[in-house]
Amino acid sequence: MNKIYKFSAWWMACLVLLSSLTFTACETNDVDTNQYKGGISLNVFGPSPVLRGGELRFLGCGLDQVASVLIPGCDAITDIQLISAEEIRVIVPQTALPGYVTLMLRNGESIVTKTQLTYSEPVSIESFSPESVRPGDVLTIKGDYLNLMSQVIFAEDVIVSDEMVVEGEEGTTESVNRFLKHTRNEIQVRVPEEAQSGKIILSDGAEIPNRLYSEVELQVVLPSVAELADYNNIKPGAIMTVTGENFDLVKEVRMENGETMLFTYSAEQKALTFTIPRGAVNGPIYVVPASGVLVQVAEIKMATPEDVKAQETEITAGKELTLTGKNMDMIAAVLFPGVEKAVEPTSLSETEVKVVVPGEAQSGMIQLVLTSGETISSLELTVTAPKYCHIADENILKTNDYFVGEDMVVDVVNIGELAEVQVAGTKVNYTSSGSQLTIPVPETAGHDSSVELISKDGTCKKYTVSFAKVIWTGKYPLPVKPDGGWNGNQELGWNGYDWSSVQPGTIITVYYTLDMEETNWQIKLGGCAIGWGELPTIPSQSLEAGSTKFSATLNEEDLEVLRRRSPDDNKMYGLVVSGCNFTMTKVTLK
Repeated sequence: MNKIYKFSAWWMACLVLLSSLTFTACETNDVDTNQYKGGISLNVFGPSPVLRGGELRFLGCGLDQVASVLIPGCDAITDIQLISAEEIRVIVPQTALPGYVTLMLRNGESIVTKTQLTYSEPVSIESFSPESVRPGDVLTIKGDYLNLMSQVIFAEDVIVSDEMVVEGEEGTTESVNRFLKHTRNEIQVRVPEEAQSGKIILSDGAEIPNRLYSEVELQVVLPSVAELADYNNIKPGAIMTVTGENFDLVKEVRMENGETMLFTYSAEQKALTFTIPRGAVNGPIYVVPASGVLVQVAEIKMATPEDVKAQETEITAGKELTLTGKNMDMIAAVLFPGVEKAVEPTSLSETEVKVVVPGEAQSGMIQLVLTSGETISSLELTVTAPKYCHIADENILKTNDYFVGEDMVVDVVNIGELAEVQVAGTKVNYTSSGSQLTIPVPETAGHDSSVELISKDGTCKKYTVSFAKVIWTGKYPLPVKPDGGWNGNQELGWNGYDWSSVQPGTIITVYYTLDMEETNWQIKLGGCAIGWGELPTIPSQSLEAGSTKFSATLNEEDLEVLRRRSPDDNKMYGLVVSGCNFTMTKVTLK
């Protein structure tokens, strides 16, 4: 490698910070010299002395309007690295001479520094070896006055410093020498895992640092394959194996959509083995070392359904549709015309898919949503409106809240055909008005209870609904106390509710009305047994503007606090709901 850059040893702490600038050919108001207040201005440049071949930085405003930089002894520099409108950088040519630096603007005007740029010599990089390395290898850099440089910077700003401060035990700090060798003529460092191919930079580590760039790029070894593996007609769960070199560097196997796969590495076979996930997509498979560089090792094409046929091309909405063909297990859902949400199959095999046609489905082309997320058109289907009673939009059963002991109100189709309603196996006395059906929810209902609409022709449309149990209702304001503290409701504490009957995994929901004259709303589910402290797995929360409820999952640690009993009167300590700037209206368990 040829000698690259030189500078003298005595300058290292020097830096020029200029707040006073002069202008040439700039007599208009287009250039504003106020520091960082808009317009085009130069506030700082440096370092000075600077290295020939080193990096020179300019800080100010509107510097994105600089077209070229003039340094004495050099041609106009147009290769400008634009960091932002407030910073630009250039590399100082080897022919540079001392003198004033001129920034030529796109509007033809210019800015001239009031202080001359000077140079330091003769730091130099003579060579580095090896020129191709693996992470963990020792890199040796040779030259002169290298003892003045404190950082080796690899591509993408991967920095190895001569001395780093790290945190030790019990909050102490200690200095760690990261250079293996550091003398006037030699630096040795271990190549970090994150290193990428590119030029090596030596830096003094100053606030505006002197940086020397190597002339030749360091080559960092990457995982590689002799040729890409090409896989077709692949299904989720398939086990893939690729062979290549340097696979011990692989940290991750990734698909085009960013989904990662678990893998194993065999040093003996120089092979990686991984399993294709359910969400796999067509396209490249990459291996990724610690540097983050993507290296393609394979190309896959997922299997798709073929020869798809429907057992019946005319069907009544609400009935089960059977589709047959090849690779039918690649279907994740079916999208019907007139239905916003795709419907998941009720059963699935390699040759057959069964799916219930939604009540709102219309005639037209059905589409198959594949496990990869891809959607393909399938076949024409004629859908007739059902003659039995059914809920118009089943999605509301998941988005709406329904409570034990209260009425469940839903819109239905063909309400005149309804003969009977059962909830959790109990027949209930329903009422209707137009298309609206009101169903009283019995005390026997709970999580994942059945709701059955039985029509006059005997057709039974069954739904699964999770009903919440109301354990408290009322209006309990929780304003901020005069001293800034929080109020709390303890009516579910001190034997106000039997928490021993609640199972881990139960969802507790507090309903409320926010005080809209305030902007800070907080809630905390606490234990009376722990001085109103928050439950172990449910931290205090800020409430969002417009929200009406807060839900959390009660774990065993939380229930243990709620079930504790007072040693004085054996009362169960229970729950306290505290917070500020809202009125509590209901508490439920589900």
